[in-house]
Amino acid sequence: MSNPVVKRKSGTQRPFSERVAPVVFLGPAVIMLVCISIIPIGYSFYLSFQSYNLAMPASTIHFVGLKNYIDMLVDKNFIASIQWTLTFAVVVVVIETVLGLVIASMLNSEASVRFAAPFKTLLIIPMMVAAVVSATVWKLMFYPVYGVVNNTLARLGFSEINWLGETFYAKIAIIIVEIWMATPFCVLVFQAALKTVSTEMIEAARVDGATGPRIFFSITLPTIRNFIALVISIRISDALRAFDAVMQLTNGAPGASTETIGTTIYKTAFRYNNVGQGSAGAFIFFVVVSIVAVATMLIMRKQDD
Repeated sequence: MSNPVVKRKSGTQRPFSERVAPVVFLGPAVIMLVCISIIPIGYSFYLSFQSYNLAMPASTIHFVGLKNYIDMLVDKNFIASIQWTLTFAVVVVVIETVLGLVIASMLNSEASVRFAAPFKTLLIIPMMVAAVVSATVWKLMFYPVYGVVNNTLARLGFSEINWLGETFYAKIAIIIVEIWMATPFCVLVFQAALKTVSTEMIEAARVDGATGPRIFFSITLPTIRNFIALVISIRISDALRAFDAVMQLTNGAPGASTETIGTTIYKTAFRYNNVGQGSAGAFIFFVVVSIVAVATMLIMRKQDD
């Protein structure tokens, strides 16, 4: 015989422990979030409307309205950094996505089952190493005289390249390092996604005479398109925030040609001591990232429809 369900009468209060439990468990997390996120963001937003220079006394701080935002938007270096950051993000995400799909498909094939596990172990290494450490190693490899990259090119009969001293090659070097660090993430996600593809559909397509490329584009890609959208969204957000590799490899050089939005904001605030303009640049950066993220989501949703 089942026990009758005892219903609480309307109007009666819950026990004290039930009312306090949400506060006890969520309270510390909320307080931490407010202290390390909400308050700093609010204070930074306040500073973006102030004339605040770290080299000047606190008494010189005063309200300047939108001047900091205007100064950043008319700054040629800042505009150039936005253009380069967007270009960089598009290039690396496209290459990483394609490479990730190719490598994941190779690892998922029957011929590479024996080598898949060791290769995946090696593949995770770039993800485990800090970005600064990876960039430092690559910087040593790109050195014009003693670097292993130029040494390899010379042995193959090619001329040496000043990787970090010329604008074009410096940008190529940054792109290479970013691809090396982030492609393993794409491979791991895509390899997991390929496990969701129906083997019955693939076998049926083969029986009907479909070739490998036809199966890939007609069955595999449509099945994992949500995973592709996820990877693209995450990688675009990460690429737009590129900072460590740029600072370590080129520090924005030659000139300011490889400055990203992040490095420009950092130098404005802490190298040139203009915290007000740096804060304004950070919120402009937030708007740019938001626009790109929303545009990416709309494009992906349109493709799904």
